[in-house]
Amino acid sequence: MRSTYYIEKSILASALNSEIQIEIKKDYFSTEFHRKLAAGINRLKELGEYIDFELLRNKFIKAHKWSIQEDEMLIDIMTSTTPFATKQIAGSYLDILKEESKMSLDKRFAI
Repeated sequence: MRSTYYIEKSILASALNSEIQIEIKKDYFSTEFHRKLAAGINRLKELGEYIDFELLRNKFIKAHKWSIQEDEMLIDIMTSTTPFATKQIAGSYLDILKEESKMSLDKRFAI
């Protein structure tokens, strides 16, 4: 598990369970499920729809792109993770994810 795993969960909980509007990129996340949620959040934004975990889940179900295991992971995020209180706090943790993502890429391309 990457050191930013819990930061990722809090960022996602903030985006899915609060009125905080934060810009996220799926490449900042370490797990496939977190990347999937980030992509879904961004798609809802593109469509101008309200960002909500239930709406997002239902869109994935309708597209036949959701599993019971993903329900368990989403429930974990939404029930055991506290969203960040302000956009500034969320932004500072997003900066950590950006930096970790960049460092991870740098390590993969190093000789």
